[in-house]
Amino acid sequence: FDSITIRVLEEIDPSKPMVAVTYDDGPNAKNTPKVLDVLEKNYAVATFFMVGKNIEGNEDIVRRSYEMGNEMGNHTWDHTNLNKVGADAIKKQLDDTDAAIQEICNVENPILRPPYGNRNETVKSTVNKPIVLWSLDTEDWKTRSADSTYDACMGAKDGDIILMHDIHECTAIAAEDII
Repeated sequence: FDSITIRVLEEIDPSKPMVAVTYDDGPNAKNTPKVLDVLEKNYAVATFFMVGKNIEGNEDIVRRSYEMGNEMGNHTWDHTNLNKVGADAIKKQLDDTDAAIQEICNVENPILRPPYGNRNETVKSTVNKPIVLWSLDTEDWKTRSADSTYDACMGAKDGDIILMHDIHECTAIAAEDII
């Protein structure tokens, strides 16, 4: 018989302090697997807000992430600033990304993180899904520093939602110590 590994996650205990680790802009063929390796090694999960156009060619990464128990999220098809487009364009951005996620993971209507956190009245009235923002921006997109990303995460408090980007190598490197 071949041996199989079963990954069992402990039930979340809401009476204990916790933070939500989230990644935007992937999947990325080079860096997302590194982040997934760290999560898997540490029996941890995260939320991945994916850009739809980045899914093509990275389907195995998305499938692996989902099968590990990570939450799949929509970050639009091509990182469009939703405040600058109309309702039809917003709907297309979300529907196309939802379809790509559903094809791989069979997840219907995944949560949304709008690019830049932008959400005007048109966005709010068009989107038919939970919108999830963040309370702690590591600014990994600006510093491109593993040390700065780590330091920002270590300032997290109970209940924080941490924003990182799995497209940056510095973030994948920092994940080892953060997770």
